[in-house]
Amino acid sequence: MQEDLIVGHVTLTHGFEFHLAPATTPDRALCGAAVTPTQIPPMFWGVDAAIEGRWCERCERAARAAARAAIREPETVGDAPCV
Repeated sequence: MQEDLIVGHVTLTHGFEFHLAPATTPDRALCGAAVTPTQIPPMFWGVDAAIEGRWCERCERAARAAARAAIREPETVGDAPCV
């Protein structure tokens, strides 16, 4: 099961850098950066709008890898979920 994520940010001279962080440790991003939690829902990750900032590519890669790992193939037919 994949852990819930939040969007955190680092303040830059001109805008922000947005990161993904585990909800259990919202002050540390998946890439290791120290972040401040935001109210931005994770479903808005990567959406370019009125926000002056950039999205951390390392956090995005880590989140995608975790999602792939959470969806693993059953080891045997007996481990397959019932439908």
